[in-house]
Amino acid sequence: MYSPDTLQRLNDESVAKYLAQTEAGERTCDYCNNTATHSIPIYNPADSVREVEGAYSVIHVCDEHHDNESYMEEIFYCDGCGELFVTHHSWDVLYVEKDGEMFCQNCALERMEPVTLLGLVDDLERGDVSKWMRANSFPSKDLLWEGEFSQWSDFPGHTDLKTVMRDIRTAATEKHVDAAANVYPLVTHTYQFSVALAVYYDKANIGTDGYFTDAED
Repeated sequence: MYSPDTLQRLNDESVAKYLAQTEAGERTCDYCNNTATHSIPIYNPADSVREVEGAYSVIHVCDEHHDNESYMEEIFYCDGCGELFVTHHSWDVLYVEKDGEMFCQNCALERMEPVTLLGLVDDLERGDVSKWMRANSFPSKDLLWEGEFSQWSDFPGHTDLKTVMRDIRTAATEKHVDAAANVYPLVTHTYQFSVALAVYYDKANIGTDGYFTDAED
């Protein structure tokens, strides 16, 4: 079953294709009362990693607002694939910023450098979360652990990074993942008061006797 926003984006993409094949005058510019001469599909940066097809929205603009790029508020061109994407959906930040460039999630994952499991645990011990990247999932990797974190003390999930660290270590031990294994820490969703987290790894590269013992106290 499709969600309402997915149905809307599929419909908008169909509308854009129709307008591209018809005479001008079918639609009014979204920013003024002039005739729209351009229909521009805008995509969700997360859709490429969750296998959702179709545009997130379509902007209809006249020549003037197309040329001055009035439509570029809260959207961006990915520095990897060059497609046009929204930056947010409600509270959720969807893009990835890396070295001064902005990427959709698929292009960001292609550029993501793994960290060792032991390195990730050490970072969490120090309160360093700089290596966590925003992406809904990592389709080509295997899920090691997932949870939700908030700094609000009454939050029902994780409220400090040390409990996140301990749960990741527990999951690694249960799945026989060695401390030296490469992992990919992701922020899978951002909410108003919390973030959803996940750690991925390559199951095929884990040995049968690779326990997370190197990081034991």
